[in-house]
Amino acid sequence: MLEKEPMKIGYIGPLTGDASAYGVDTLNAVKMKVEEVNAAGGIGGRQVQLVAEDGRCTGGDAANAARKLIDIDKVVAIIGGQCSSETLGAAPIAEAAGIVQVSPVSSSPDVADAGDFIFRTYPSDALKGIDIAEYFGEKGYTKVAIMTENTDYCVGIRDSIKAALPEGAEVVFDELTEPGVKDFRSLITRLEDMEFDVFVPNAQSDAVLGAMAQQMREQGFEQPMVSQDIADSNNLPSIAGEAVEGMRMFNVSSLLGEEARTEGARPFAEKFRELHGDPQQNMGFAVLAYDAAGVLLEAIAAVGTEGTAIRDYLYGLQAYEGAAGTFRFDAKGEVVGIGNVQKRFENGKIVEGVVTEETVEETGTGADTDVTE
Repeated sequence: MLEKEPMKIGYIGPLTGDASAYGVDTLNAVKMKVEEVNAAGGIGGRQVQLVAEDGRCTGGDAANAARKLIDIDKVVAIIGGQCSSETLGAAPIAEAAGIVQVSPVSSSPDVADAGDFIFRTYPSDALKGIDIAEYFGEKGYTKVAIMTENTDYCVGIRDSIKAALPEGAEVVFDELTEPGVKDFRSLITRLEDMEFDVFVPNAQSDAVLGAMAQQMREQGFEQPMVSQDIADSNNLPSIAGEAVEGMRMFNVSSLLGEEARTEGARPFAEKFRELHGDPQQNMGFAVLAYDAAGVLLEAIAAVGTEGTAIRDYLYGLQAYEGAAGTFRFDAKGEVVGIGNVQKRFENGKIVEGVVTEETVEETGTGADTDVTE
């Protein structure tokens, strides 16, 4: 009968190309949640069918994917995009169709104003920019060099850092590069005549970010490097070798999902590694994708498949007990309860242990001591 046909949920993320590492991780995590729901009988006796589309980390591809998912596959909601360009590209299509879209990873500040049906389980870059700028203040860095890949995500990071710089600090080198470019040697030579305290490699993928870091070190620059969540990648040491040693980065905790949040549950990270091995990017992205699927499916189970009802449920949600911790959404669909921690590369491994004030206040999810991922 019609009512027993599978219920379709869409996924948009970078499944090919330089950014595919976090597309693979987030898709695997979403599949885990869908499989758990189906094993428990589905929703209202209907199985959930996941339809995945490759957004290729671009707005145009994500928009095409959203049109296919909505018009042809008839999905009732979308998880994604992952790249901010994907989310912003798909958002107008989802908004016009009244289809709820929940992004696990997109962090551009522009996502906050992308539409009434657009939500995310990942904190905005506006907060990350504040964290990075505060770190510069703590270290006494007053002359900042930034190299930025020209994507929605990376430009959002750059702008939020610049807006939050402490008094007396300035950006002395501020260069945009075309997406996908991996040869920065001519740009880097311009730094030879500049005084700067810290370098920010700001790229959309670990492949591009690794090239920025490696070429900086190849040309003899020894200034510290500080970056964003793309640097929080298990792949980066194999891409850039010792060039990334000591690099600091700010991202959600890699420990999210390491502890069971409900009695009798197995930690998410344990289940993920059993099924998929170590994440290609980091566990934080995977667990927030799992929770994006979880909160969306909870809403559908509670109110049905009509988009406005799902939207209103998410806005009214007081607390979702996810694998990453307890969170809710504010009036713009922004997550409340998930924050950033400071990490670094040490002996080729990602180490975290310095917690930002925002994370302590909102979630208490950070660690007090160094932990190696």
